[in-house]
Amino acid sequence: MKFKVIVLLLAVSMVFSANVYAAVIGTDNEEVKKCADPILDNILQAMASDDYLKYSKDFDKQLRVMVSQKKFIAKRKEIYDWIGGYLYREYLGFINTQGATVVFWKGTFDKTQNDILIRITLNKEQGRVLVKGLFYQ
Repeated sequence: MKFKVIVLLLAVSMVFSANVYAAVIGTDNEEVKKCADPILDNILQAMASDDYLKYSKDFDKQLRVMVSQKKFIAKRKEIYDWIGGYLYREYLGFINTQGATVVFWKGTFDKTQNDILIRITLNKEQGRVLVKGLFYQ
């Protein structure tokens, strides 16, 4: 239940935090995947190594405030208890909406037979690609 509340809060913050200076990260699959894959790799590696600084290095200011180191520890435990450790993923695609790019992957984790949808919301701010939201469903 707590995990769903965190996801809801992150989603609401994305809606209310639209930045007029933000821009989408690409207009075709190759361009978006090339930009988004390394960011997700970093996040998943940081989760595995329990490294908050690495995990949050590409977060925008609001997401970094919302996901403090204490919340990261709790969220990491919830994810590992729920679906386990990350094994691999398949890129599904993206949409550009409200000045941001939402990227989707189908993830496989070691504690579940179910596919897990991994969704990251990204945008460019002052030439840098930042994470505005991160969700596992």
